[in-house]
Amino acid sequence: MPGILVYSEKHQVVRELLGKARQVADEKGMAVAAVYLGESVPEDLADLGAWGADTVYTVASPLLVGLNPETYTDALAGVIAEVKPELVLVGATKPGLEISARTAARLGAGVASFCVDFDFSAEGVVTAQCMIYSGVGINTYQIKTQPALATVAPAVFEAVKRDGSAVVTALDVSIRQPAMTILEYKEKAAAGVRWEDAPVIVDVGMGMSDKSHLGLAEELASLFEGQVACSRPVSSERDWFPEWLGLSGKKIHADLCITLGISGSIQHVVGIRDSKTIVAINSDENAGIFSQADYGVIADLHEFVPILVAALKARSAKLAR
Repeated sequence: MPGILVYSEKHQVVRELLGKARQVADEKGMAVAAVYLGESVPEDLADLGAWGADTVYTVASPLLVGLNPETYTDALAGVIAEVKPELVLVGATKPGLEISARTAARLGAGVASFCVDFDFSAEGVVTAQCMIYSGVGINTYQIKTQPALATVAPAVFEAVKRDGSAVVTALDVSIRQPAMTILEYKEKAAAGVRWEDAPVIVDVGMGMSDKSHLGLAEELASLFEGQVACSRPVSSERDWFPEWLGLSGKKIHADLCITLGISGSIQHVVGIRDSKTIVAINSDENAGIFSQADYGVIADLHEFVPILVAALKARSAKLAR
């Protein structure tokens, strides 16, 4: 039976959870398993062995459609009752948060939300470190129930590729007809290439005065083959992007993050602080982003970015000769 069981409806999040689970399990001599829930079972699930899973448990049912929280809770709780893991990691996506909360209540299990690290004590009790107060602090919890549950936001842990193939095992668990019927699905507009995968991000904040100036950010990003991202207010208040970086949004591990007009609120910094190098451009010398940046430029971004772009282009042309 696995010591750690991971679940998410997002394939990349499953790989990230497996990466950390494998690391801890190897230290403790435990096995790691993943769960796949769906209407049918893909043929390539054994490949999760290359990401750290010893076993992949599957549950297939015509009731497992549309991420209905009632049926997915039945399925996940059924798998947990069958395989009896010590810890269950669930991706903290919107469906994952609802399914994990329902599952914990169903099983009477303790759950730690937005976990950023975990371990097992000498007595086998799960300890989970979780962000609090919008990321300015860390609380450490002991979860004494078995199983313990913890939710983990995307990109908190790193996926680690290795050799191996997982054993795929089908389980038959009871899934009830849901009381709730989902009437309609609407596709959410996507930002294109995943920001989490981009080596360079140009991060736009409220200091950019007009949407027509986004071309500055796009031109700068294109020089690095990067992506343009934004803070939450730029997305939610101005509607320039469908997604945002930050505590409640995407989190990146870019090689280089260039912020344009970002104030530096902790809620936003949580989304970019794992970048290797942060360069901040802001006209406010007291902006909080400068305390988080490796390099800072006190300047009006609308004046400085064209100069920077021209200099980078000139340097590229010189190197090409």
